[in-house]
Amino acid sequence: MKVKVGEVGDLQVAAPRLLGSCRLTVSLTCLFTSFAAIVTTINLSMAIVCMNRRTKTCIGSEEINSNSSFGFPELNGTCSDTRKDKQMYLDKPSQGMLLGALYYGVVSAQLLVGWLCDKFGKYKLQMALGSGFYGIASFLSPIILEFAGVPYYFALRVLKGVATSFAISSMLPMLTRWTTIQEQGLLVGIATAGIGVANSVTYPISGLLCQYGGWKSIFYFGGTCGMLATLLVVCLVYDSPAVHPRVEAEEKQFLLSFQLQGESKKRRVIPWGKMLRSVPVWSIIITNFFFFAVVKGIVLNLPIYVKDVLDFTVTENGIFSAMPLVGALVLHLVAGPIFDYVRTKNIFSPTTVRKIFHVVGTLTPGALMFISSQLTQEHKYYIISLITVGYSLTEFAVMGGYNFAMMDIAPDYLGVLQGINKTISLAPGFIIPMIISALTPNGSEEEWANAFILFGALYITSCLIFVLTGSAQLQSWGKAIKGDMI
Repeated sequence: MKVKVGEVGDLQVAAPRLLGSCRLTVSLTCLFTSFAAIVTTINLSMAIVCMNRRTKTCIGSEEINSNSSFGFPELNGTCSDTRKDKQMYLDKPSQGMLLGALYYGVVSAQLLVGWLCDKFGKYKLQMALGSGFYGIASFLSPIILEFAGVPYYFALRVLKGVATSFAISSMLPMLTRWTTIQEQGLLVGIATAGIGVANSVTYPISGLLCQYGGWKSIFYFGGTCGMLATLLVVCLVYDSPAVHPRVEAEEKQFLLSFQLQGESKKRRVIPWGKMLRSVPVWSIIITNFFFFAVVKGIVLNLPIYVKDVLDFTVTENGIFSAMPLVGALVLHLVAGPIFDYVRTKNIFSPTTVRKIFHVVGTLTPGALMFISSQLTQEHKYYIISLITVGYSLTEFAVMGGYNFAMMDIAPDYLGVLQGINKTISLAPGFIIPMIISALTPNGSEEEWANAFILFGALYITSCLIFVLTGSAQLQSWGKAIKGDMI
């Protein structure tokens, strides 16, 4: 079954079927690898809630849990408020430090991973080593926390961040070998959907694990996912169609027809000067800096906000904290194909299409964050609804806005550009948790209102930067030519 038609020069090449193809298998393996990476990244938030949860012990009567949201009145009796687990407790400064620790490692490794990808490839090796390490690190996390302490766990989180960079940042350069422009939105969307899936299910699963298995089981689940991802990468991923032993001849010919001939045998000279002087490159980087700050600030701190202000149980916390992420996952799977459809119609230029998607994915969420900041605990269901809608809409910016514009402007230097991009733009990963902890030392409603105002401002800033300075046009230096080879 022929599903699409691609153009190579003046020739038209019919795309082989997607279902059961190797390019789909590679994308699905990337999906699970990114899923496992994000599970081991964000599960600490619910582990903190689980460690620090409180219950009431009463003498002379039964007592409703203090975090219950069902509104039953407390019965008479003498009650004391105690922590469920007296051996583990993380204060606010430690929470902010540990939540951000992983991004010291993520940021520090980006340039190295990008350089390795563009110079030598070896995407499969990088993915397997990265996923294997973050899986092992997750299994070790409870031991380090309990017996070594916060400083040693901080160091482990930094190393886990390096491993996460190798596992995830090598995916996009590899996928340029496994996708064509007609299928880019779909296959890259599938590959990166693991991030949305992990964001959606980690908190509810962690809430249940906390209730029935304790905080340690949250880390064991992440470790299991990491080791399974490693096995899948080793068995199913190959650097390109040219080296895949099981790819069908038709699919191999189709994919290789879109790639730079002789690329695997020669190394490209990277045009550093033109890259660093490019306005579109810096527009994407700076946009990503502010965008990543707000989305990561919401993801990492939402369970803590729900615990501090909205007064839900741990299990309810996991469910309600996941709702924005479930919505984002749905739109993630929808926005990519919509973007492909609009772009192939050629009604607007690629730059205009990306800017339209970007405005939808940043301006509207920003407005909803400002509204949420003005609502009180009595409107907690409205707050969750607004956060859900706003965070879900960010997928238009991710799938059709600024996020993949690097693939348009310089596809042959994507590894290095992504390395530069993420080295700078992922820095808020370790900054924003500490800022939010500093803004909410007591976890009061008024303090969290200021945090949501900050989120809204970051959304609006990321909107304006890309709309005013961004581009999705192929740059003159963006494709390697024979003169650029050594």
